[in-house]
Amino acid sequence: MNAIYKPIITKQVIDDSHYYFVDGEYVPGVTTILHETLPTAPQLRQWIGDLGSEKAQARMEVAADRGTRIHQACEDLLRARPVNLKRDFPKYDEKKCITSFVDWVNVLHPTVVSPDHIEMVVASKAGFAGTLDLFCMIENEPWIVDFKTTSGIYDSHKLQLIAYQQAYLEMTGVNANVGILHLNHKTKKGWTFMTKMEIGGRPLEFGDFMKVFEVYKVLNGGVIRPVPLRTAYPEILTLYEQEDVWLDKSKPSSVMSATA
Repeated sequence: MNAIYKPIITKQVIDDSHYYFVDGEYVPGVTTILHETLPTAPQLRQWIGDLGSEKAQARMEVAADRGTRIHQACEDLLRARPVNLKRDFPKYDEKKCITSFVDWVNVLHPTVVSPDHIEMVVASKAGFAGTLDLFCMIENEPWIVDFKTTSGIYDSHKLQLIAYQQAYLEMTGVNANVGILHLNHKTKKGWTFMTKMEIGGRPLEFGDFMKVFEVYKVLNGGVIRPVPLRTAYPEILTLYEQEDVWLDKSKPSSVMSATA
């Protein structure tokens, strides 16, 4: 058996995006690798084409925010924190997704081994990192479960789970099963648990993800580019003195100033 990989991993939020640092060095996240490398799914391309790029982008941003909030609600429930559906999730589709998550728990009875296994950050010796939504035991078997609220399940989602499976194996020695919990308010049951990670009818292997990772490196000049770090913004930002601009047209505009 190979030695257990024990990296020091930190997850930092910079300019509203999160980045991973392993033993002090930046490594790309699994979702970043897949997003920058794989083509847009055909059904998603069709939807963007029918709607128009600007409207589609706006709707995707709303959907991303919705997905983040539903993920947080699922995490809160797993940590035994109450979720106020009436106050925080007024829309039907959001309520349906969250209650469907509870239904999935009541059907499969996943056992959370430790609070550390909820939103668990993992990394691989291959040079990437990511965050598992959940590691749990189902019928005495280890499972890595990822929650999705997208309209469909795409190939990138399956490759994401394969990468997480490898990283978790390296860090724990446990070769866990993987599953995608798709929370979809448009279906009667509200959830589907996908456990076969296949593309074109062929089961995925870690080597498939590594091929995508190599393309990511090629597209970035053969290297892992460092993160453009911005450590702080000023508390107050001004461009003009309001009285000068609006009341006295003869005065020149002030230069921009910032107060830390």
